Amino acid sequence: MNKRLVYIILLSLAFVAMVIGVHRSITEEDVAGNYWIFMIGFVFYMLYHYSKKKDKA
Repeated sequence: MNKRLVYIILLSLAFVAMVIGVHRSITEEDVAGNYWIFMIGFVFYMLYHYSKKKDKA
């Protein structure tokens, strides 16, 4: 699979998870209950950042 496609997928998943987390936090008025969604987004972003940094080296 193309590395650029992997980067796009990881960054897109991170963005979508954050948007879903924000939306659920606003509608349910409970940020702590949606903490796991934000963490999934953060993990996808960290994977994106790590793989991009690894390929530059």
